[in-house]
Amino acid sequence: TVEASFAEDELRPDIAMKSDAFNATAPDGTAIPLTPAASLKDAIFLEVPLTQAGTYRISSGERQGRVAKAALQGTNIRFLEGPDARLWDGETAIEVQSVTRADVYVTHGKMSPAPAPAADFGLYPVSHPNDAYAGELVRIRLLDGGKPLAGETVSLIADQIYAAEKAKPVEVKTDADGVAAFTPPAAGLYLVQARVRRPSPDNPAVWISHTATVTLEVLPQ
Repeated sequence: TVEASFAEDELRPDIAMKSDAFNATAPDGTAIPLTPAASLKDAIFLEVPLTQAGTYRISSGERQGRVAKAALQGTNIRFLEGPDARLWDGETAIEVQSVTRADVYVTHGKMSPAPAPAADFGLYPVSHPNDAYAGELVRIRLLDGGKPLAGETVSLIADQIYAAEKAKPVEVKTDADGVAAFTPPAAGLYLVQARVRRPSPDNPAVWISHTATVTLEVLPQ
């Protein structure tokens, strides 16, 4: 059973994540469309049929979110909200279209290689996503249309609901192959996230904000 939700701060459900493209990819590459088994205010629940031994990718698919008004100066984007919802000198008015994708991997029985990357903007594991241990290197690749994105920021956000002192997200840059490498310091639940904003190829007044996440369970040694 998979829970799909947006969360603020802690990795706990706040707002249900809706999608017309929920799907799973079986170990043999078969695509399995998913229909929510239950829809609540704070979460959507999916039941995934695990009919094969091996590793599955469960995904929201690519989903378009809201369009927000923003101001652009150079490559800096400032969203026009609240009392400062006006253009300042040197800024240009744009719209920002949100596009998100969220993935998680599960293994039924013996691990198999993770399913091949989709064509969407996304984070795709290089090291096995169900074989992550505290203190060991985890590698994940940022791709768009199958092409690696170099020099982009990937954040590692730890679930710290019971932590006395909250640690900031760890940020790393992707290398020439689009790979981000990091070492989770402790066992627990982590969200790996990448966000890339760039102008639409069809309309420079519209920017696309791509966000991709992978939920990762890091095991103790």
